[in-house]
Amino acid sequence: MAREKAWAVAFARQLASELPAAAREVPDLGLTSRQINQLRVAFENRLVESMGEDSDETPTAVADRTANQL
Repeated sequence: MAREKAWAVAFARQLASELPAAAREVPDLGLTSRQINQLRVAFENRLVESMGEDSDETPTAVADRTANQL
């Protein structure tokens, strides 16, 4: 079970990492880089939650970790 959860988290992170590139391809979307990153973090958190991840990593910890990737 732990292996499946680790895979799900890795998949969610990989999928969410594609969101900024996709957002930049939408004409006239009008989001700033900061807003796109916040959307990516929220999307990653949502994916992890919907996959049933119950690790010790909280959404705040995910946000802190991913905010440093700017």
